[in-house]
Amino acid sequence: MTAASSHKNLLDLFQQKEAKGEAISKEEILEASGWQNSTFITYWNKGQLSDFLNKVGNGYFEASNSVGLSVQQFTQILSQSKHRRGLGHNCKSKLAKALLRKSRDNMLLALELYNRPSLENRMDCFVLCFCIAWEQLLKAILIEKKGELSIFRKSHNAGGIRETISLRECLGEIYNADDLVRRNVERVAFYRDQAVHLLMPELQGIMSRVFQSGVLNYSTKFQEFTQQPFISSSHSGMLSLVGDLKHPSIAILHSSYGKEVGDEISSLVTDLIDEAKNLDDIQFAIPLNVKLVFARNDEQGNMITLAKAEEGMEGLKKAIILEKPTDREKTHPYRESDAIREINRRLYEKYPASRLELKLVSRNKKTNRAEINTHCFRSVVTKLKWKNSNNRYHYENKDPEYHYYSDFAIEEFIEKVMGIEGYLENARRSNSSKTSKKK
Repeated sequence: MTAASSHKNLLDLFQQKEAKGEAISKEEILEASGWQNSTFITYWNKGQLSDFLNKVGNGYFEASNSVGLSVQQFTQILSQSKHRRGLGHNCKSKLAKALLRKSRDNMLLALELYNRPSLENRMDCFVLCFCIAWEQLLKAILIEKKGELSIFRKSHNAGGIRETISLRECLGEIYNADDLVRRNVERVAFYRDQAVHLLMPELQGIMSRVFQSGVLNYSTKFQEFTQQPFISSSHSGMLSLVGDLKHPSIAILHSSYGKEVGDEISSLVTDLIDEAKNLDDIQFAIPLNVKLVFARNDEQGNMITLAKAEEGMEGLKKAIILEKPTDREKTHPYRESDAIREINRRLYEKYPASRLELKLVSRNKKTNRAEINTHCFRSVVTKLKWKNSNNRYHYENKDPEYHYYSDFAIEEFIEKVMGIEGYLENARRSNSSKTSKKK
């Protein structure tokens, strides 16, 4: 990837300011990058600068994570073609951003360890990482809502390390006492703190139902706060929590662990089964063994699929689909004129003018510069049939009727026009032919 000079100048500015611990003004950023103010606002609002900038005042920012980066690495992270937002792009606190990264990593580790069949203590590992992940996520949320001091205890030893509040205290700050998400996390925290000696392999049947609900709850809360999925939709793999659904007999428990401990384990299983049955809610315990799937084949790329693991492909065919509501302003922010303007901006950011002269067939009447115009845009949209439905590229507002386009649409447009020889000319010719036939 060839780095633009604007990116090199911007990285130099970030690295200098970060090394000195000095704030950066927006004017300095615009001067170094050569951007218009609107371009900076686009990058900032989409979270593409959140890896490197934290807002510290009106028009001033603090640089981070830039030291040691090459220009190529910086360009790759910053590039709009990656459809990415830095995790924590909507956070003001560096600590909150760091906690989010650690939280996601710990939940991924919890899942990876649980699904490693060679580990006899995988439930122990899952419980520990699960609780840490939830605590870090909730503390990041509290920091953004109430400030960094909200997660620290008021009394601490002078000169000592400040203590933070517990997982249960975090839950109490965010959820009501009868909230089932809170009850699920508190149940797993109870195993961690008071019943870790009872987490034996025979309990996996009922435990996996609680664990799986906890992962789904975490995924929902994570996306709600970060505006990003826990697992990127660009990763087409599955995450599963696999466990034996059979419940242990009292005789086997006595034989394996002795009468006293065996009775305790049996009591724990019975109580949990009764609680799950009485609540009968997916937020506390799932009544199936499920796989968590972030599907790519839906139109918005925002679906979570639940399916019986033991049913294999047939189970997937009968999967329950939980569609997550989408915010059109975030997923499809561009009207036609805005999309055309953004396409032209990105084309000149990514390609030399000499190449665009060869690929683009229209010219700006005032500047004679090669560009995409309305006819070009509508021709490609028609060729790709985006307006046939609401999808990841296009969204139609019914009343009043407006058409909106996504970042996926803009990048797909650029890829087709620049990557396929004669694509734009063929699209325009085809669209003109259809228009003349209608007349």
